[in-house]
Amino acid sequence: MGVDTADMTDEQATSAGLDAIRQLSKDVNIPSGLEELGVKRDDFDVLAENALKDACGFTNPKQATHEEIVEILSAAL
Repeated sequence: MGVDTADMTDEQATSAGLDAIRQLSKDVNIPSGLEELGVKRDDFDVLAENALKDACGFTNPKQATHEEIVEILSAAL
């Protein structure tokens, strides 16, 4: 990411790396949350149901619950 972390602690380097990723996301216009994509809380139940049906989820070592997916969506709003 082009961040000089040589004189940083692991925690500082991690923070600097995350800041660089956030800046890159802004620079290339990646939305910062689901709200910017037009997602509403009312959509969460349908999105969670669809996520539970997605084939990719079946290979996860731990299957998420509907409630856990809604929590993740809330955090991403």
